[in-house]
Amino acid sequence: MNEAVLTVLKSHFGADKVFEDSTNIIDDLGGDEFDVVDIIIQIEEKLSISIPEEETFNLQTVQQLLEVVGKHNVQD
Repeated sequence: MNEAVLTVLKSHFGADKVFEDSTNIIDDLGGDEFDVVDIIIQIEEKLSISIPEEETFNLQTVQQLLEVVGKHNVQD
């Protein structure tokens, strides 16, 4: 699951970026709220999961993203 999330992040922001647990999607990667929505949609499609919108409002770091995805990824 983590690898799928990292694949989406690398595809979206570029493989040359550093993706650590503490990496901030907005501050460190230059993303915005629309990027977060796009990333969530890609992850949902890739993993065939559904993440409630209200759980994505305060996502800031890669770790928070992994936790939310992990919570809904029953395959892992």
